[in-house]
Amino acid sequence: MSIKYLGLAFALALPAAHVDAQTAPQPCKTEGVAPEEIKLEAATLRAQKADLRTAVGDANVAAAATEMAIARLRPADTLSLDIEDFPGIGIGGSSDNLQVTGQFSRVWERGGKRQARETLAERSRQLAETGRSGTGIQIRSEIETLYIQAVYLEQQYALACERVEISADLQTAIDRRVTAARDPLLAGARVSSDRLKAEADARRFAAQARDARAAMASYWGGDEDIRLDPAVLDRLAPLRPIEFDNLSSPELDRLEAERRAQLARVELERASAKPDVTWSIGARKYGFQDDAAVVGGISIPLGTASRAEANVASAQANVRRVTAEAEAARQQLLRDVMSYRRASLSARDAIEEIDATLIPAAENALQLARDGYQRGAFSYLEIIDAQRVLTELREARLSHLLTYSLNEAALSRLLSPMASRLETFP
Repeated sequence: MSIKYLGLAFALALPAAHVDAQTAPQPCKTEGVAPEEIKLEAATLRAQKADLRTAVGDANVAAAATEMAIARLRPADTLSLDIEDFPGIGIGGSSDNLQVTGQFSRVWERGGKRQARETLAERSRQLAETGRSGTGIQIRSEIETLYIQAVYLEQQYALACERVEISADLQTAIDRRVTAARDPLLAGARVSSDRLKAEADARRFAAQARDARAAMASYWGGDEDIRLDPAVLDRLAPLRPIEFDNLSSPELDRLEAERRAQLARVELERASAKPDVTWSIGARKYGFQDDAAVVGGISIPLGTASRAEANVASAQANVRRVTAEAEAARQQLLRDVMSYRRASLSARDAIEEIDATLIPAAENALQLARDGYQRGAFSYLEIIDAQRVLTELREARLSHLLTYSLNEAALSRLLSPMASRLETFP
């Protein structure tokens, strides 16, 4: 196909592109009242109040509190009534042989079992509270991730709208030159194509940002008609120092609480090795006469030491299991921390290079291309390419900002131990 026919094809397509651009909905026009702005902390609080996982954690803590009340109780006392030698037939028919015995019995707990039960119940309550706190951290992590991603998509939408505006201005200038036969028809078709692509990108990012806001607002039963704070993505916060001794995570806190509970179970099993003494006292009535006697006794179970030894061994095995799981979790946590920090540093270095060198150079190149285009020294291709390079740099900067923000948010959760974090059990 010759150049003449190719130019004719673009000339025929150009009016249709103008018509489509005019009839298509404009993605960058905002109308109506600005929606409510919800900052990250407010969104997190709303989600934590509405999320039913919080109610589950509260129920677990309440259940553990009842176990503490039960653990404080001593074994129940016993009242017994025994009737022996009922009147029978013949020689056994005399009611003088009837014996009625009433007794009161109480268990004397030995070895500190009650205190050990209370300690185990307290450790179980702390384990439930740790689970509840971990749920709160998980909800915050989910909301923070959705919030950052939604702001990122809104910033991408803003960049696309800038491209739409730049393409419209460029199209106006090129159309004048095409009309004056100073540029070929291909120039107008090219810039019109760029504008249509920018509008399509703006519509796509607007829909994705709306979906991200809706996904976040669904945590408290809201909708996507909210406004977010762009500051969570617009600035580079100072890098936090890493103190490896203070690293924490919900999983590590849970394992530490479980380890303490297992240690308390070991102490309870050791206390069970000392047998309890059950003593009783009562009265016995003989027949229908006034004959009576005081009775009493004690009972001590046998074999408790051997049973307790096996139970202690089982509890100690669980302690070793939980300790090994905690060490493995801490090892993985250290790997995650270093991975997050490396990703943050890499993204930060890229952002600083883009801000300090690449974007100023690209903006200067674009200005030179525009000036040269106005003088007729450059073709429309130079100005379009210069604008494309600048747009790609801004998009790359935004992508690095997303990487930096997500990794720093994850790192912040690991470097900020929970307020309820348990101290190391001796």
